[in-house]
Amino acid sequence: MGICCSKGKEELEEEGFPWKHDAFFHDQLWSAGVSMHTKQGWKGANQDAMTTCQDFAGHKGQIFCGVFDGHGPLGREVARHVRDVLPVKLSSSLALKTEQDPSSNTDKETLEKSDCTSLSDTSNEKQLLSTWKNIFVKTFEDVDEDLRQHSGIDCICSGTTAVTVVRQGDHLIIANLGDSRAVLCTRDSKDRPISVQLTTDLKPNLPSEAERILNSKGRVFAMDDEPDVPRMWLPDQDAPGLAMARAFGDFCLKSHGLICTPEVYYRKLSAKDDFLVLATDGIWDVLSNKEVIKIVSSATDHSKAAKQLVERAARTWRRKFPTSMVDDCAVVCLFLKPSPSSSESTPGDAKPPQAVSFTGSFRKVLGGGGGEAEEGTNVWRALEGVARVNSVVRLPRMGAVLSWRRRSTSLEEDDEARID
Repeated sequence: MGICCSKGKEELEEEGFPWKHDAFFHDQLWSAGVSMHTKQGWKGANQDAMTTCQDFAGHKGQIFCGVFDGHGPLGREVARHVRDVLPVKLSSSLALKTEQDPSSNTDKETLEKSDCTSLSDTSNEKQLLSTWKNIFVKTFEDVDEDLRQHSGIDCICSGTTAVTVVRQGDHLIIANLGDSRAVLCTRDSKDRPISVQLTTDLKPNLPSEAERILNSKGRVFAMDDEPDVPRMWLPDQDAPGLAMARAFGDFCLKSHGLICTPEVYYRKLSAKDDFLVLATDGIWDVLSNKEVIKIVSSATDHSKAAKQLVERAARTWRRKFPTSMVDDCAVVCLFLKPSPSSSESTPGDAKPPQAVSFTGSFRKVLGGGGGEAEEGTNVWRALEGVARVNSVVRLPRMGAVLSWRRRSTSLEEDDEARID
């Protein structure tokens, strides 16, 4: 499949760069133009995950990146399971497609030889998108089914988002599930960096998403104390309150409009395109697309751009929401042009939703009784004080949270002064 870097069993428990052998993985990642960083929030265990695979699916120079935002009592386990399984299954699907249809392996060569303004090129791009869309959709469905049957994780009310990208030469294929986001930095006519959002945040109140949910007897509404956060609910219970319309896992809602079908997007890269940012909603809840692009663009060392973005988001959380828990953050920055230092060195060679009966653990999480419920309750106590929770199940009481307003504000002002 190629070289894969992700948070594994050897991960550090403390915040910061996710591998013990920082220097080794830093060099491996930056040789592919990738900067990655994650930081635990104030909710407990970090439920965000991320991965990067070089020479993906055996194709030299092809790269796969993804970020995953877990939610629910076992969101951490779900996110890491999907992070580990998805690239393997996608790589296998690509290999199988090539074996069954050898001509499909020439799509990239055909596109690279074509004129970007020609009609034939448009047709080739549509063919490439169609091929990748079919592969992504089938793979996501297989991963969801694997999660349900073979993962050993109780995913009745736990799940994860996913936003992934495959770079194949001058072509980006992005697959998005949930409310993580992919944003591209390109240049305008005056060579100024501008942001282009490549994905849609798949929230329950989007008209097409809401229609599907309501047609499946699910419900969509926001809570009184969170009027700006639409959530997805069961037909006859005010649970689990999922803040997205598509996700892996969360099988209690799979018969009521929640799906694991990704939206797939295509982008033909140009000389004006600089980098792509994949990030979980811990970034986007407090920083705009424009701010994110400005922060990454201003990084003097691109290999540390993701860390600078995550640190800035954490400080902005404390400034904007001083009585709320800081969310987990995970970022992958994929730089699309070789850096001066790297150029000088030698480059390295849908199944229909199935109705799922409520398991005992789900009843206990809702009802607060029994042995497993105590474990679930402990998990959710860690969320006290959170203003934005991806899955409510049973919303905890708002608690007092230490505010770092003064320190965060001064740091924010210093950052803005340097960027401007």
